[in-house]
Amino acid sequence: MRSIALLDGGLGQEIYRRARSVSSPLWSVAVMQEQPEVVKGVHEDFIRAGAKTLTLNTYAATPTRLRKQGLHEQIGAIHQRAFQVLEQAIDATGLSVDIAGCLPPLAASYQGEPARSFDDLKSEYDTLVRLQAGADVLLIETMTNIAEATAACAAAKQLGKPFGVSFRLEVDGALKSGESLAEAVAAVADYSPDAVMLNCCDLEILTAAMPQLVVMYPRVGGYANAFESVEAVAEGGLVDSLQARPDVSPGAYSAQVQQWLQAGACVVGGCCEITPDHIRDLAGAMADQYRLVRFSDLTS
Repeated sequence: MRSIALLDGGLGQEIYRRARSVSSPLWSVAVMQEQPEVVKGVHEDFIRAGAKTLTLNTYAATPTRLRKQGLHEQIGAIHQRAFQVLEQAIDATGLSVDIAGCLPPLAASYQGEPARSFDDLKSEYDTLVRLQAGADVLLIETMTNIAEATAACAAAKQLGKPFGVSFRLEVDGALKSGESLAEAVAAVADYSPDAVMLNCCDLEILTAAMPQLVVMYPRVGGYANAFESVEAVAEGGLVDSLQARPDVSPGAYSAQVQQWLQAGACVVGGCCEITPDHIRDLAGAMADQYRLVRFSDLTS
């Protein structure tokens, strides 16, 4: 029976949805500052739904983003709180899962190539890796350009723990930077990530690209979003303005993921607007065909 690493779903968006009274550029990190019990509840729900790898709630807690909000001096405390809340959720469920550190885009999601040097980018990712060194694995997510992706891989590799890197594709099948998926995979392959994935793409884009990705790298995967459009955020707006697609039900999502698995994917989960209900349906749909494992189990 084939082993499949099952990640959680759209952690940040699920937290934000449950705490509507909070509106902030720091997204779910702002919720954690004011309502940590909401974050703990979302983690618990994803674990109970069947997720085997849970991501820290630190997507928006990069030095660049915190500095912009005047909170850079709190970066250590914010990451510590993210660990505490997730560990509390794990203890409450009594289940064994991976804690995944999160290495996101440094300034904002859905942007092109930043006007920064490799060393400058890597230095910031080094800080994030240091703050999340207690994680079991690292997930580099929503990469839209080779510069950030390779800098994050270089920082992650130094920790010596399993890590994966995930790209977001546009409608034309390329990265926001204009670089091709093939170029991106070739660039990160030098760092030997344990998996190369696609995430935060439209469901149909990810499904179309998965057969191509499978032939580019030995271990691949994906986790799509269910937004109608991300253009408002790409143009600098808050996630408050985004809408979920009504057609991406748990069953519809599971059906698409089954196509990724049939193509050869071995890491799946969900991104924004993919809820614990989606992950529960997905875990149930896979249970008879695959062994559901933690991300670190794929590399052990």
